Amino acid sequence: MKNKPNLELKTILFKRGITQRQLSFGTGIDEGLISKTIRYGMTTAQIRERIADFLNVNQSELFNYRNY
Repeated sequence: MKNKPNLELKTILFKRGITQRQLSFGTGIDEGLISKTIRYGMTTAQIRERIADFLNVNQSELFNYRNY
């Protein structure tokens, strides 16, 4: 089963003018993991929490829990 891209996360980063690299530095998460989170929806609970905290949004706004 192929995972789908996380369009919610990609959209909020675009709207705020935040690059994947900036998200990586701001969260302390490796750029490769950020890329996999956005491109393939591959993530962990810890990554979801750190990204949501950095962006100051609720996790449910960024991640579709049916896929996790």
